[in-house]
Amino acid sequence: MAIRHITEWFIPDRVRESHELAIRARTVISVGLLAGLIVPVFALSYFELHHPAMAWGLLAGGAGLLLGPVLLKLTGAIRFTAEFTIGCMFALVGWMGYVNGGILSSSVVWYASIPFTAIFVGGRRSGVAWTLLTLLAIGLFLLLESDPGALPEVPIPADEHPRLLAKSLAGLSLVVLSLAWAFDKAKAQGFQKLETARTEAERATQAMQQMMEQVRRSIHAAASASREIASSTTLMARTMAEQRQRTEDMVVSAQQMAVVTGENTEQSISATRMAEDAGQAASLGGQAMDQAVEQLNQAGQVISHAAIQLEALEKCSAEVSGIVQLIRDIAEQTNLLALNAAIEAARAGESGRGFAVVADEVRKLAERTQGATLEIEQKIRLIVDGTNQSVDAMRDGNTQMQAGRSHALAAQDRLAGIIGDTHRLGGLLRQVSSAEASQNQGFVQFAGTITAMGEATRTLTAETETIADATHRLDGLIDELGASVSQFQHQAA
Repeated sequence: MAIRHITEWFIPDRVRESHELAIRARTVISVGLLAGLIVPVFALSYFELHHPAMAWGLLAGGAGLLLGPVLLKLTGAIRFTAEFTIGCMFALVGWMGYVNGGILSSSVVWYASIPFTAIFVGGRRSGVAWTLLTLLAIGLFLLLESDPGALPEVPIPADEHPRLLAKSLAGLSLVVLSLAWAFDKAKAQGFQKLETARTEAERATQAMQQMMEQVRRSIHAAASASREIASSTTLMARTMAEQRQRTEDMVVSAQQMAVVTGENTEQSISATRMAEDAGQAASLGGQAMDQAVEQLNQAGQVISHAAIQLEALEKCSAEVSGIVQLIRDIAEQTNLLALNAAIEAARAGESGRGFAVVADEVRKLAERTQGATLEIEQKIRLIVDGTNQSVDAMRDGNTQMQAGRSHALAAQDRLAGIIGDTHRLGGLLRQVSSAEASQNQGFVQFAGTITAMGEATRTLTAETETIADATHRLDGLIDELGASVSQFQHQAA
C-alpha cells in the first residue's frame, strides 16, 4: 500500500484527470522506481570486487532512473519521461557492457530487458526503435570483441564471472516478473471494469423496459377516459340538437299566439290556454337545459381529469428522456473503457490478442448502444410532441366546454325568466280579458325572447359539436401515441 501511495504521489493532477494517461504514468513511474532501486544493490557488489567504474556507472544510471518520476511530477510530460527512462536504461546497460568485458560479460544479458521495457512503457513504436538500437549496440560490441585493445581491462577475477552472471540473470528475471505482474494487474482491472459496465447496462435496460410498460398502461388508461369523454360529448350534442328543435317549435308557437291575439280579442280564453301550454313547454325546456348544464359540468370534469393524466404522461416522457441520456453516457463510458482495454491489450503484444478481440467487440456493442439510444431519443421526442399536442387540444376543448357551459347557464337564466313571464301572462289573461292589447304586446316580447333563446341554443349546439370533434381528435392522438410506445417497446425488446 505504501508503494502505491508513493507511485500516486508522482502523478500530476492534470494527468490524473485522464484515465488512460494516469495508467501510462503509473507504468512509467513503476519502471523508474523499480530499476532505480535495484541498481544500487549491484553497485555494492562491484565496489566489493574493486571495480569502481562499474559501480559508479551503476549509481549514475540508478540516479537517472529515479530522476524520471521526478521529471513527470514537475512537467507532466509522460512521453518525454518514458523515453528518458528507457534511454537511461539503455545507456546504463551499454556502460556495463563496455567496462565489464564486452559481448562476453555478465552484463550484456540486460539488453534483453530494453525492448520489453520500451514496449511496456512507451508503446509499440518506441519498442521497435529501442530494439533496433539494442541490436545495433550488440553488433557494435561484437565488432569490438575482434579488437583486443578496444575495451578496457576488467579487474574482476575469472572465477567471479559465474556468480555475477547468476546475479544478472536473477535481477533480469525479477524485472521481467515485476513488469509482467504489473501488466496482469492492469488486465484484471480492465476486465473488472468491463464487467461492472455490462452489469450497469443490463440494469438500466431492465429499468427502461419497466418504465415503458408503465407508460403503456398510462396511455391505455388515458385512451379509455378519452373514449368515455367522446361518448359523453356525442350524447350532449344530440341532446342540444333536440333542445334547439324544441326551442324553434316554441318560437313558432309564440308567433302564432301573437297573431291570434291580434286578430280577435274574443279568443283570449284560447290564448290563455296556449300561454299555459307555452309555460309547460318552457318548463320542459328548462328541465332539459338543467340536464344539459349538468352534462356540461360532468364533461368539463372528465376533460380536466384527462388533461391531468396527459400532463402526467408528459412528465413520464421527460423522465424516459433522462434515462435514455443516462444510457448514452453509460455507452460512451463503455466505449472509452473498451478503447483503453484495447490499448492495454495492444501493449501486451501476442499474449493480449484475445483480450483485444473482446475489447473490440465491447466497443462495437457500445457504439451500437449509442446508436440505439439516439434512435430511442428521437422516438421519445415524437412521443413528447404528440403528448404536448394532445394537452393543447384538451385545454382548448376544456376552454370551449367552459364557454358552452357559460352560454348554457345564461340560456337557463333566460328560460327561467321566460317561464315566469309565461305564468304571469296566463294569470293576467284569466284576470283581465279586456287588456288584450297589453297581452298582445307581452306575447310579442315573449316571441322575441324565445327567438333569442333559440339563437343561444344554436350557438351552444355548435360549440358542443366542436368539443366532440376535438375529443375524437384527442382519442386518435392517444391511439397513435400508444402505437408508437408499443413499437418502441417491441424494438427495445
